Amino acid sequence: MDKSPKSQKEYYQDRIREYEKRTGKSMNVKGVSKMYYDYDTADTIFNYSAALDLLNQKNIYIYHDLLVEEDILSNGTNWLKYGYTKKDDKIYKYYYEIKKWGNEAKELDSDSNKSKVWKAAMLMTKHIGSNFDDFAKENNIELKRDINWALKMIESGKMMSRESNPNITLFPKKYDHAESTITTEDLFAEDWVVVPNKSFEDVLVDLYAGKTIRRKSWSPDWGVGKYARYGKLIYLDLIADDWEVVDVVAEVDAIQKDHIDFRIKTS
Repeated sequence: MDKSPKSQKEYYQDRIREYEKRTGKSMNVKGVSKMYYDYDTADTIFNYSAALDLLNQKNIYIYHDLLVEEDILSNGTNWLKYGYTKKDDKIYKYYYEIKKWGNEAKELDSDSNKSKVWKAAMLMTKHIGSNFDDFAKENNIELKRDINWALKMIESGKMMSRESNPNITLFPKKYDHAESTITTEDLFAEDWVVVPNKSFEDVLVDLYAGKTIRRKSWSPDWGVGKYARYGKLIYLDLIADDWEVVDVVAEVDAIQKDHIDFRIKTS
């Protein structure tokens, strides 16, 4: 950097303009102190507009001392301070004292928040919920996808399967009626994957095309379609997210045969 007085003056004036934009304060440029304008972001307060500008920067969260939320596990004895941070164009709560992410937030633009002064700090983690794949990719981490990892995913509400045996499905607690059988080989496998969720709406196109659909948590010989023997859907089926398309010919043939046999036996 050029050390001439003119270059130094321009440098500090640029820092002033940056500070004014971030804080909304108008500063007198005379007697500018390098020490003052090189302060860390965390030592500065910001108005609402400046805080929003910071929010759009990578790995930043904004907060003020009045943002607190009751810890639901404490029966009113503990309150958590939180701020707001951004990922994938969505704003989330961030409990900065315990370094935990919260739910997506909608109330940042409330009148109360607009009238407050804000602080900003660096985020200590990029992990949201159970999105381990993105976390690993961003940090160049190769995950060991063993049964322990699969169990963590199940606890977070994911259905699990194996790449080499997609017929296996392990279900979270919300599918308490579903049954799963695994072998010793499965216990030592390291190819566990998250099963993509599909809603009833997602599989309707296949149903209209003549294919059979069913829920993964149903018995394998049940299905909905031309050759299905499962004839009644309830509300829980319509809002479920474990639907799949039965697109294996042999499996559809078996369902069709069971349906015909059932009709003959009951006619």
